[in-house]
Amino acid sequence: MSGVVPTAEFASIVYGVEGVADDDPAEAFHEASRLYPRVAPARLGALLALAQSAELQQTAARSSRTHAHRPGIVLTHRELPLMSLRDVLARRRSQAPPACRTLPLDELAVLLEAGYAVSGCRRPVPSGGALYPLELYVLALAVDGTQPSVFHYDPFGHRLELLAPLDRSAVGATFVDPSLAERASAVLVLTAMFWRSRFKYGLRGYRFALLEAGQVAQNVVLAAAALGLPVLPVGGFFDRSLDALVGADGLDEASLYAFVIGGHE
Repeated sequence: MSGVVPTAEFASIVYGVEGVADDDPAEAFHEASRLYPRVAPARLGALLALAQSAELQQTAARSSRTHAHRPGIVLTHRELPLMSLRDVLARRRSQAPPACRTLPLDELAVLLEAGYAVSGCRRPVPSGGALYPLELYVLALAVDGTQPSVFHYDPFGHRLELLAPLDRSAVGATFVDPSLAERASAVLVLTAMFWRSRFKYGLRGYRFALLEAGQVAQNVVLAAAALGLPVLPVGGFFDRSLDALVGADGLDEASLYAFVIGGHE
């Protein structure tokens, strides 16, 4: 049909004219985490252990790091503004803060609660086997009532647990684009404790952790849209640097996602 622009063939740019290489890491991961009828029974031992052990069930039900011995801030519960789902979806934008402005602590609390807070025994996102492998950290740079600090979020107590003092330049050094840190009021860091999911689901559990991170991300950015806060989901960070900043070892726990959050104009 005349006038139609053909679709670009990006696959050949990525893989070359000969196709996917046998040692392609992404292909290796995808294949290793596939499910086949002959593979699924290998996880039956873990499934039976979880079903038969009250201790394991209790442990799974309280999935989260805890730092109760550390000083912290108990967060308030504030309702999100009433808004239709259609309207908040229309308002959602990935937007870097134009300048550094103070972020009210109660609005940060709303984002954390919408993202991963415990209500009853559940959280506001689906999780494979309700194992909840994710952890949330806050790099507070200009948050009302706090000094620049690294905090861990306790989803059971809705509390920020103080881990370490923070320098803005250290945050900038973790990003491919360091200027993001200069404009950030806070950076929310999402990590995964992969073994929590892999215990039950094997290598498939790694996929489940990634999916769950995306679902937390959507909750956070929609809550930010409802509050009128600029937020930019960021994947361009140096993994080991960001891991070190929040205290993750990069093996059992590793950074998956970051969110640069700004205050109101």
